[in-house]
Amino acid sequence: MGELTIHRRDRAFVLMEVLVAMVIVAIAMTGLLRGFVLALDTVQKIYLNETAIILGKSVMDDLILEPPAEGEYELQFADDPRFGEAFMNWSFQLEIEADEPDYDQRPPGKMLQELEEIYIVDRLSIFFEDDFGRREVLRLHTLIIEPDLFSQAALQQNQLFW
Repeated sequence: MGELTIHRRDRAFVLMEVLVAMVIVAIAMTGLLRGFVLALDTVQKIYLNETAIILGKSVMDDLILEPPAEGEYELQFADDPRFGEAFMNWSFQLEIEADEPDYDQRPPGKMLQELEEIYIVDRLSIFFEDDFGRREVLRLHTLIIEPDLFSQAALQQNQLFW
């Protein structure tokens, strides 16, 4: 029977095929890993945005029930017993300004003496801080009409968000 012999030229060709296959696999793996990293980044952004919206809603609910005095506030959510250590990296800044209402723009059915103050939330910013630094995740501006003037349903209809 004949002997199977591989010539030196054939061995070099097999080596070249293996190297080309490895390069193709490396390129494919790089693309897959890049897609995986982008997917993880997107999931983290969604988590941060949704958490910031929930925290911002909580702050706004508190402001509607009891508007604070005019001024600037900066607080950590972890300092609030309702949130605790799970929100250690979250904080907010708030700027409140009280303003006299425009009596010509009063809601229908309200007497002039029933309108006292409108609170302007000039800025509510929700921040997240991690190893990469502190970043603003959410910012909103709104008006809060004094809560004892309206029912809760009317109050929600009279808020302006932009």
